Amino acid sequence: MKYPKNRIEAAYYLAGTGETVLDVGCGYGNLLYKLKDSFDKLYGVEINKTRVEKAKELLKDNNFEIIETTVESANFPDEYFDVVVSSDVIEHIIDVFSAFKEMARILKKGGKLIVITPNIADIRRRLTLLFGKFPSTSASDEGFGFNDGTEIFDGGHVHYFTFSALEKLYERYGIANIKRYGFGRFGRAHNILPSLLSPSCAVVGIK
Repeated sequence: MKYPKNRIEAAYYLAGTGETVLDVGCGYGNLLYKLKDSFDKLYGVEINKTRVEKAKELLKDNNFEIIETTVESANFPDEYFDVVVSSDVIEHIIDVFSAFKEMARILKKGGKLIVITPNIADIRRRLTLLFGKFPSTSASDEGFGFNDGTEIFDGGHVHYFTFSALEKLYERYGIANIKRYGFGRFGRAHNILPSLLSPSCAVVGIK
């Protein structure tokens, strides 16, 4: 694997190729656009109306389908997708268990689940806590800076994850062959010990 600098690059490299892919919380459609030559049919679900409209402007070809809904309400068929991606989304979802259960249901046997979320146990965030500050997981500084407002509003994040906590969700819903990856501005260094050195958790598993 290459050593991506951001979550879009990481999701792209980890997704590989296949027939169908779903981006859960697809935002403006940037990841799906990057994957357009890797899959035959590309789906995105997104609850923000403005982002859905922008994504549809970007993704005009017939092989894209963007739906304004949650993954739980989309009613996709059982075992439909080769790859399901959720990048910087689950930290915003109140009922994480329902979301994971649904992603596992719609994933094909042998399909790949990719979840990316901030790593609350990153060394810089641990040090931030040590100095009595609440670490930001929503800022783009990869945990280097302090956000005085984080204690009140951390970018709408309602859950915090470590690699091991995320992997337990995979196991709970029958996703196996779990692998962890780190990424960020220092590339390869984040993968030496990703649980400590990567600002984000990138976890891949097979159903």
